[in-house]
Amino acid sequence: MISTVTLNPSLDKTIYVNKLVCNDTNRISKVEVDAGGKGINCSRMLKELGAETKAVAFLGGDTGEFIRFVLEKAGITLDCVNTQQPTRTNICIEDISGAPPTTLNERGGPIDHAELVDLFEKTKDVARESAYVVLGGSVPLGINPDVYKVLIQIVTAGGAKAVLDADGEAMIDGIRTKPFMIKPNRDEAERLLGVEFSTKGDVARGALELHERGVALVVISLGKQGLIACYEGVMYDVVSPDVKAVSTIGSGDSLVAGILCGLEKGMAIDDALRMGCAAGAATALSNGADIGKKVDVDRLLPEVKITKITAQ
Repeated sequence: MISTVTLNPSLDKTIYVNKLVCNDTNRISKVEVDAGGKGINCSRMLKELGAETKAVAFLGGDTGEFIRFVLEKAGITLDCVNTQQPTRTNICIEDISGAPPTTLNERGGPIDHAELVDLFEKTKDVARESAYVVLGGSVPLGINPDVYKVLIQIVTAGGAKAVLDADGEAMIDGIRTKPFMIKPNRDEAERLLGVEFSTKGDVARGALELHERGVALVVISLGKQGLIACYEGVMYDVVSPDVKAVSTIGSGDSLVAGILCGLEKGMAIDDALRMGCAAGAATALSNGADIGKKVDVDRLLPEVKITKITAQ
């Protein structure tokens, strides 16, 4: 089983406008609402791919009930910590004219100490029955950024492999505990390393440096370009299928799900990376915060190109 832990889930509201104009009235053409959060997105794609998954998350209020409904409808086993504060709402404004989306994200929380302790206990439980546990997303108010370091220790002690997808101080602290896998995007990897990437070669060198810090599998996602990965000292350049993205929300989380689904099935690393890239591309074809479909993953899989490279 592949489990996920989401500290800061969200109700994701995607608002579509023909052309966003600041300081003026904008008419909305369409609104979509879905469950969000890195771990939750990952569990949804895992379920779509046929993998067994369990989602652990903080959920509260009417927004939390909506997320619970979405996951239960999808057939995903949920073990949530009920919080006093309602689950946050994130808003994405999609400009149909082609301009980059505008996102407005609530902080989430605050989470109290008893709620955090409850989540630690639930993480211990899923670690004992899982091959991998995905830990992802921002840290809500009331929780120290070093929480991922503690969670990685809990997962590892339970016999599972920890996968971390976070940013900033949370990622910096987390990788000190040497999770099995990390999946920053390009910007997050630059912040993590304190450098700027100009070429794919720079990205490859960054992935190798993070691998040498003790992370077994480093995956740096590059959006429509695909990803650079380092595993067992070998570098991979994985080129994504050429698709016309509708929304990139959840694509990185789907990428993680595809890779782990492949590894759990016993695939070689290159085939697992292919599956991850295809899953991410499939989700980019979906509206709003929806997750891609398996039929699209299967269709896109042969179009993924992978090459072994060296970091020079």
